[in-house]
Amino acid sequence: MPEPSEHLGPPAAGPSSASASPPGRALDIAALGLDARDRAVLVSMTRVLDGQAGLRLRWVEDATACTTLFVPHDWSQYVSPPRVLVRLTPRGATPADSPRGLSVASPLRVSEMTDVLEAAAALYELARGAVQREHARMALHALRDLLVGALLAGERRRTLVGVGDGHGLVVDFRTGDITSSLSQAELLARPLNVADPQRAPDAVSWPGATHTLRLSTLLWGLTHVLIDQGVSPRTINGRYQLTRAPEPAALARPSTPRLVTAWTQRAMGVGEAAAAGRLSAFEILWFLSTALALGIAVPATESQAGTTQA
Repeated sequence: MPEPSEHLGPPAAGPSSASASPPGRALDIAALGLDARDRAVLVSMTRVLDGQAGLRLRWVEDATACTTLFVPHDWSQYVSPPRVLVRLTPRGATPADSPRGLSVASPLRVSEMTDVLEAAAALYELARGAVQREHARMALHALRDLLVGALLAGERRRTLVGVGDGHGLVVDFRTGDITSSLSQAELLARPLNVADPQRAPDAVSWPGATHTLRLSTLLWGLTHVLIDQGVSPRTINGRYQLTRAPEPAALARPSTPRLVTAWTQRAMGVGEAAAAGRLSAFEILWFLSTALALGIAVPATESQAGTTQA
């Protein structure tokens, strides 16, 4: 049975590159809940098969630092990606006897072990790519939430926001100017690690070029990227109206100019705006949340809210 004292923790960051192993795909292998004999055989096979079939194998004792985790066939604990789970299944068991997924029969045979390790390496690469993309999406969302939250709270100070690898932004919420160690294109494309905001010192310098950005333009850029990535927006109820047209950066999506024309003329809810602009409600919610943060959209007055458009 699984060892209840083991805490599986966050996803593994990937195999260490410190050791001089042969080139190829790398797997760090660990086990939980296995009996001593099965564990010993796994350790032995890891050493024997290292370097074969284009695989670099290493046994690790820390299950939170592995890429491939071997467990009993009846294992029920969640293992966070990108780690790949391999169940050690009693030889002769039928598929109905064990959960679906990667498995290898016990007692272990070299050819079967090689096959399952090759499959685990492929699945790990797929899972790692998916996790990295999700982390990038979450970081962009976090940066946008931070900026929007500060605007809605009426922030007026110069604020320093670190985004990882020594890079950062100094945002002047009073003027809407941003000084950044990255261009907007780099900010939107690279993996970020958004730090807690802090009061910006009088002078901030970064190695390399310094870029001048506009807060509104960056917000629209973040909005478009999150729409393209399929990140779900928050629901906004009620009817709103644009007080003025947004800057050109907001109009990059097809049909947005049509939406702006209609929305500056009358108050609309999300469904009405989607029909008027021939856009999805998903896109309208993202557009509206950014427009509200920038102060170019306002709730409808009581008389407007009670008006039904034909």
